[in-house]
Amino acid sequence: MPPSPSPFDLPNVRRFLLFRVLFNARFYYPVFTILFLDYGLTLAQFTILNAVWAVTIVLAEVPSGALADIFGRRNLVRLAAGLMVLEMSIIALVPLGHGSLIFAAFLFNRICSGLAEAAASGADEALAYDTLKDNDMEEQWPKVLERLGRWMAVGFFLAMMIGAFVYDPKWMSAVLNGLGMDVALTQQDVLRLPIFLTLASSLGVLVCAWGMRESASFQATPFSTAQLRQSFTSVFQAGRWILTNRFVLFVILAGMILDSVARQFITLGAEYFRFIGIPVGFFGPIWAVMGLLGWLYAWWARLALERLSPLGNLTLFSVVLMTALFGVSAMTSAYGLVFVFPLEAIMFFVGFFQSHYINREVDSAQRATVLSFRGLALNIGFGLTSVYHSLVILGIRAGLPSEQAGDSGLVLAASLPWLPGLLLLLLVILIWSGRHALGNNPVLRQAG
Repeated sequence: MPPSPSPFDLPNVRRFLLFRVLFNARFYYPVFTILFLDYGLTLAQFTILNAVWAVTIVLAEVPSGALADIFGRRNLVRLAAGLMVLEMSIIALVPLGHGSLIFAAFLFNRICSGLAEAAASGADEALAYDTLKDNDMEEQWPKVLERLGRWMAVGFFLAMMIGAFVYDPKWMSAVLNGLGMDVALTQQDVLRLPIFLTLASSLGVLVCAWGMRESASFQATPFSTAQLRQSFTSVFQAGRWILTNRFVLFVILAGMILDSVARQFITLGAEYFRFIGIPVGFFGPIWAVMGLLGWLYAWWARLALERLSPLGNLTLFSVVLMTALFGVSAMTSAYGLVFVFPLEAIMFFVGFFQSHYINREVDSAQRATVLSFRGLALNIGFGLTSVYHSLVILGIRAGLPSEQAGDSGLVLAASLPWLPGLLLLLLVILIWSGRHALGNNPVLRQAG
């Protein structure tokens, strides 16, 4: 009896896995804020640059998906890879000591990074899924997602550990001295090493993207003004389709709620670690271990997908997220770290389940566009949650004595109980509206 065909025998699927791993595992992540400041940027400039990055993604997310569905997913994936090479090259080569030039270089970097994220989002996934569909293997998509989760966990772990290591001049000096070189490196000497490593991985991303092939069922359209207008028409058509397909709308909104609240805490994780007394030197290894756990999350997610209905999964992950938020809110010691791990896991599970449920429902002709709406919703949800939490923090700070208002750890701890309150409110609204919109829709209660 011949062996069952494997999705990993398909070159497009293998390249998709490697593309995602190299695109997302960036060596500067463990020193992200510090690296920007060591280049000579101010904290205010750093905040502005992150805002520019977020706005770029929001503005480009859905149009890029529509362009992918019109002009070809492979073309958008190649564009994303080229933009990654460009974004890393500009800050790898910019000379130090020129404040305005450095800010301009990082501004260009953030815009290119946001455009690359938007171009890759949805297009690479649509390309891989339609390759499976061409081979009558779309039911194997959860296995691909499981393998992707494991590979990304390993890639993230290595990037975090290596990136933090090469950025420490003492560790690098010790390695070189052990090799017989008598050197004493400074921070400026190792400043660009995480950037150079990420630039090297971006070339791997480019190779993967160039090797991908368009789905046999997809016919790209030559560029024209009429087709450009059609791409934006496709955005509105996909939006209307989501609104009429209440199940997909429910999946997008549920993921947006869970992801935005969990992500809001994760972005403040370093400050929470410091508040509960964890030494700064352990931050990198902690994040690396969390990333490596994605190896297990992928297996758990596939089991939950096979055994629980969409409504059952939403209930399970809502309970886990709520428990974790109450845990970090109540803990003021290092034991609070236990509750941080589920928050990181929720973000993984949201991506896994949204990908499965949405790809199962959407037609190939608008797959990338609809997936881009998913990415857009996640970014909008995170932005709105950030505004909510910022207002909470400002209110708490205004009500504290001046000597306590300057303690960022204390203010953060006082603001955390507001996150589970927000989550509960949003879930109640979602479930109430979902009951009216979906009624007894059997899809919500079917496993797989």
